[in-house]
Amino acid sequence: MSSLPDRDEYRVKDFVNDLKKINPTPTIMYDIGSNLIYHEVCACKNSVGEGECVTAEMNELLQFMQTDYERDLLAGRLWRTRDTPRAAINKYMRDRPDEFLTHKLQTPNTKVKLILEDAARDRKREKEKLATFEKAVRKMAEESPKDPEVWNRLRLLLWLTGKHNEASAAFRTARKLGWNPETSTLVGI
Repeated sequence: MSSLPDRDEYRVKDFVNDLKKINPTPTIMYDIGSNLIYHEVCACKNSVGEGECVTAEMNELLQFMQTDYERDLLAGRLWRTRDTPRAAINKYMRDRPDEFLTHKLQTPNTKVKLILEDAARDRKREKEKLATFEKAVRKMAEESPKDPEVWNRLRLLLWLTGKHNEASAAFRTARKLGWNPETSTLVGI
């Protein structure tokens, strides 16, 4: 992970740029959403109003961080080699209004940076932990090479550990074997 810059203030676009440096998994995104963006939604409701553009966009960002990002991964919408966390965030942020992108976060900049640094440390520990699971699921794939659910699990673990080329290949294998998001046994990460 690149070190995060010191900032005098955080605008939404600054926060998102620093967030992308972490390469967050759905768990990390959920935590950041809960620890920071939820409070920003409440602050927006109080300062700019409930029906305003910035408040609505902040609410949608929270929804993306706490639900949609994980749902896209589980449903197989993030499977190509280029479908990295950074790319998923960029896709979500595309076409967001300037009013939202330039909105100054109301959380103090030191706290925003602390939340992001904690998330980066959590991400590093998470990768180490997931590497152990990856080994176990690779063994399962060797033992059950025709099981699409095993290949999908492997795909998820590879994606979560940043091995996007291998994750893409595992996804193609799972699909070839009949994996379908509607019948998948995985409902969350």
